[in-house]
Amino acid sequence: MISASYVRTVAVRAMLVLATATNLMAQRYTFRQYGSQEGLTNLSVNCLIQDHTGYIWVGTDNGLFRYDGSSFRTFSHADGLPNSEIRALAESPDGALWAATQGGVARSYGNQFKIVNFGEQGRVQGLAFDRLGRVYLEHVSGIIRGDPDGAGSYRFSTVVHGEIRGLFVKGEDVWFSRDGDLWHLQGEKSKRIGSPAGLPADQWDTVTQDSFGNLWTRSATQLYELPRGQTRFVDRSEGIAHTTDSRLFADPFGRLYVSSNAGVAILYGANRTYFDPQHGLPADNVGPILLDRQESLWLGMLGGGVVRRLGHGEWLSWKKQDGLLNNSVWTILHDSAGRLWVGTSGGLSIFGPDGKLAQSWTTRNGLAGDRVRSITEGPAGDFFVGTFPGGISRFSKSGILQHNYGTAAGLTKDEIVATALDRQNRLWAVGNGGCFRSQTSLDTNANLKFERIEIPGIAAHAFFRDVRVGQDGVVWVSSSNGLIRFNSGQWKVFTERDGLKSGDLSAIVEGQGAIWVAYRDALGIGRLQFHGDQIEATRITTQDGLSSDLIYALAFDSSGRLWATTDNGVNVLEQGRWRHYGIEDGLIWDDGDDLALSSDRDGNVWVGTSGGLSRFAPLHYKIPDSPPPIVLTSIQGVAQAFQPEDRPVLSHAQDSLLIQFSGLNYSSGTHMRFRYRMTGYENNWSETRERNVRFAGLPAGKYVFEVVAAGPNGIWSPVPARFAFSVKPPWWFSWWFIAASVLVALLLARALWRYRVRALLAQKELLEQQVIDRTAELRESHRQLEEIAYYDALTSLPNRRMFTEQFRSRLALARRHGDSFAMLLADLDSFKQTNDSFGHDAGDAVLIESANLLRAAVRESDCVARLGGDEFAILLISPTDPAGIDMVCQRIVESFGVGIPFNGSTLKASCSVGVAVFPCDSDTQEGLYKSADMALYEAKRMGGNISRRYCPAL
Repeated sequence: MISASYVRTVAVRAMLVLATATNLMAQRYTFRQYGSQEGLTNLSVNCLIQDHTGYIWVGTDNGLFRYDGSSFRTFSHADGLPNSEIRALAESPDGALWAATQGGVARSYGNQFKIVNFGEQGRVQGLAFDRLGRVYLEHVSGIIRGDPDGAGSYRFSTVVHGEIRGLFVKGEDVWFSRDGDLWHLQGEKSKRIGSPAGLPADQWDTVTQDSFGNLWTRSATQLYELPRGQTRFVDRSEGIAHTTDSRLFADPFGRLYVSSNAGVAILYGANRTYFDPQHGLPADNVGPILLDRQESLWLGMLGGGVVRRLGHGEWLSWKKQDGLLNNSVWTILHDSAGRLWVGTSGGLSIFGPDGKLAQSWTTRNGLAGDRVRSITEGPAGDFFVGTFPGGISRFSKSGILQHNYGTAAGLTKDEIVATALDRQNRLWAVGNGGCFRSQTSLDTNANLKFERIEIPGIAAHAFFRDVRVGQDGVVWVSSSNGLIRFNSGQWKVFTERDGLKSGDLSAIVEGQGAIWVAYRDALGIGRLQFHGDQIEATRITTQDGLSSDLIYALAFDSSGRLWATTDNGVNVLEQGRWRHYGIEDGLIWDDGDDLALSSDRDGNVWVGTSGGLSRFAPLHYKIPDSPPPIVLTSIQGVAQAFQPEDRPVLSHAQDSLLIQFSGLNYSSGTHMRFRYRMTGYENNWSETRERNVRFAGLPAGKYVFEVVAAGPNGIWSPVPARFAFSVKPPWWFSWWFIAASVLVALLLARALWRYRVRALLAQKELLEQQVIDRTAELRESHRQLEEIAYYDALTSLPNRRMFTEQFRSRLALARRHGDSFAMLLADLDSFKQTNDSFGHDAGDAVLIESANLLRAAVRESDCVARLGGDEFAILLISPTDPAGIDMVCQRIVESFGVGIPFNGSTLKASCSVGVAVFPCDSDTQEGLYKSADMALYEAKRMGGNISRRYCPAL
């Protein structure tokens, strides 16, 4: 806590610093500058005009330009102008645009100009039309008047001779400057009116009359007014900067705009406003001025292009360079003494009723925290300022810091985001650290204490974001856990169960018989009507007209309109409809700050943003609530451009169009919306914010393209802009092509029939050949399968399965015919040792060679088979006498004696053979096999490499 003596010392030092500074709170307007990026290739502007359609025309030192809301189109010598230096522009009663140039005058016909022959040559400095349709030309030789002849032409004659300046025409009256004096032309007679009425001799370059009937004239250094009904000119030069290009402009609301080399001065009665670089103007030298039909102000700059003031003058703004301590503004308060208190991220600024900065407070001169989030005026005229780091600074009526309340007073170090005074004059303070209330009502006692309030149903770690006291004394608190109501000592918490979209809330405001809340998330605005503890909740979102669903602050102004700041500008609810304000309307920045919204007693609304402070002051006149004019700015075919009045017939090869359009309400900015349709192709309207649409591949037919526009007021153009055209059918839809196509189709069908017959015959032959080939494949496949099933894969000998079938077949045949045959079982000796010693490759080689030796030892009619492993079987069909069998067995045994070659060496091998004969040894298959096996066993037992025949003794 700081001491009282320290506060007084700091305050005195702060006042001394402020006394030595010039702290005029400079107001700032926002402007948009147009230049080469938008197509305005020459930046020295000589004249401005808006035509009857709504286009803005700009005459420069090098070309005439037409602005359609998105870009400038250039008009030059190629379009019929006699000279590229445009000095003046005017529109005739029949809607034709006239351009005065350095080389004469031209008149528009559509998008082309034609030179007007007025009987003289050379530069025309100015031109104007009177109420009767007569045209006046300010020529180097004098004033030349053109009287319409009724047939579209004019009869020209010189009505004033001499070097003329400042031609001005209103009604049937003409004013001009000549010989250092001001003159008035009525009919054919000129009258000197300047010097007789006290106007000093000077080169008076421009003359105008305001909407109140006062006559004004301007030279390079002086400004004079002849008030209506008076006889003497009055000097109004004080505060008016000098100029090298004198211009005056009077709007319909009584304001006079005076151009100069230092900006523009706006005179309205005794009030003066300035547009200059100190007030946001992006350039110095201002020339011509225009107020369009939607009350947008345009300034022609001498070397700076065209500048448009954003909005209609309702918005004024301030940034750090204009007197704020920081551009992030969190709270604004107008006190009962007319002072403005502004809390920012850099401290507190207090501005007096005169707009001058009275005091600035930061932590360096005693403020509790540099980020000021809330300001509340107490019942005794003192002020309580909530800051971050957490704390409340108390100020006296005169704006002097008296006391800081922090942890010693019961507050936490967390940020104080909102404060409010209840019916008992107790101060409520909420923030990230909790909800607090002063223990006693506010008075001059510096030792104020706060108590932390524990609210039933609210978690201890909840965030509190706003506190408001209603007209009935009910305290409302928004939190991350719901909407809190404190009434007559009773707490009630409302959440999603009661109809809220979310329990996480931010801003609160009371008005129009309801409580309005902003959700912390992007959920829009909740309108809550209470019936006891029951809520009737209505949610308002972008679908209802908001520019964004993320709401930062809510407030009602003195007219009962609801204001809501968002991350995308400001929204105002008036008569059931939302109006959006953004940067394009003069707001300093689109991103608002939490709770930074305030309304004063004069009907002004103050908006704090992360980019500065803005003030909305209602206009004293009503902006025309009319739909924007809609025009087609460009119609581009595949190889040709069209005008809206054209009715082209497109070929099928040229069936694509790019159509560009614009709503000529320049104050609408990005709020402009369009609806378009192509009757004959798609009759339903489509909505877009783009300014062009492309159609490709249109079928043959007749079409009409229509488009309408709407600005922020939501009123659509009553009459659409139209472009009618048609697309011819393709050449292949002509009668001769259809007839030729039918003939060709018949010939082709006949040729196809003949081809089909030949193809079917060829296909039949192909199928037959495929059947033959397939049959051969199946046979081969069957053979391979049979080989796999009946033959040993290693030795290619019949396997056990085939041997069994052969054995069974031979046995049956022998029984029928009484024949005999022999069965031999052969087994390799020491085969396992060969496998183990030399490997399986050696074993396989021994088996293959053994099979070859066995085949070689018998006849072709005999059957040799591999039963498995190193076991072989042989059926000897004939002879079956003992001598023949012994001879075969001997050949088998001896054939193994030579050895078996393997990898360059010879493996030793031998074979044992067992023999059984049918029917003497057995008359069954099993018996013969068993008898042969017993004989083989006997041969093995005797040492192998021999053969043995079965005998019963075995």
